[in-house]
Amino acid sequence: MFNLIRNNELEVQLDVTDATDRLPSVAFDIIVSWNMPFQSVNLTVKKCWVECSVWDKFHDSILKLQEQESGIITLNDLSNNPLISFTKSGIELVTEIQSKDSLGVGSFTLKSTRGC
Repeated sequence: MFNLIRNNELEVQLDVTDATDRLPSVAFDIIVSWNMPFQSVNLTVKKCWVECSVWDKFHDSILKLQEQESGIITLNDLSNNPLISFTKSGIELVTEIQSKDSLGVGSFTLKSTRGC
């Protein structure tokens, strides 16, 4: 399991669940725990398939975003749906985690804003 974010309020873990060589890609569960003063959210988004080259680019972009004053990076799944995005503007960092049901029944978006 890989910790993408880990602070007092928000923890986002990626747990690799599958992989394929046909189209080099990996599936992982996104596990989210968000603790606010009077509420908490726990969410697991199952089997998010991402092309390996897209993951590598996203990982490199995270490192670059840390050094920049502003920017936006997004990780998309194989259907080009956004899964995780970071938007940095000065000292503010917005994290968005999105999930869309494959049957079109519903969607979920978690948006967290904090200083970097």
